[in-house]
Amino acid sequence: MIKKITASILILLLFLLIIYISRPLREIDTIAVHTGKLYEDVIRDSTFPVKSKTLIRPTTPPVEDSTWFSSPVIVNFDDPQHGFILPPTKFGAVGYNSGKVTTITTSPMLKTLPFSELIPLINVIQEMLKKAGWIPEDDNENYTWIKVGSEAEKNALQSLLFDHAVTVTLLIPRKYGLSLIVKCYARCSERDPETARYLIDVSVGEDFSQ
Repeated sequence: MIKKITASILILLLFLLIIYISRPLREIDTIAVHTGKLYEDVIRDSTFPVKSKTLIRPTTPPVEDSTWFSSPVIVNFDDPQHGFILPPTKFGAVGYNSGKVTTITTSPMLKTLPFSELIPLINVIQEMLKKAGWIPEDDNENYTWIKVGSEAEKNALQSLLFDHAVTVTLLIPRKYGLSLIVKCYARCSERDPETARYLIDVSVGEDFSQ
């Protein structure tokens, strides 16, 4: 009798485990924003819980200060012509002024990456921004796109990142400005390509070249 009960319990546990494993994965929330977008529209267009993650400034009347995210979320810069969707992140904030989005600061990654994984991500992000019409503020050697097409360029970038961050400043002229910043974030002082870890920052606001 005890053996039958034990067997029944094991079968039930196995059944529950199969249900748990085969359940659909929870979709990652999306926050849909662009500079100048109304706070109410951000709430309406996002699956991310914007209201509960927003700091309110204690003024009279209270006003929205910033929305913060520290769990996985997808940032959708939803401008109809120059929009882009970044890979999932868990770092970032959206700033507001007078009920409108003024700044978006995030990182298109869930964790720091080794250099070998950083390069494909740089390529994906830069190609996406090019297709969306973003252009360098000043197309010279200091401000143009990050060049990683050859082994020599990759090696040069890796060496440079041990000393300082690399920034690309992009524009949608008279509308938006974007900073794409690549930096060595962890174990950089060792200057060891195998152990160093890297991070990308993306900051968007108004065209700051005006």
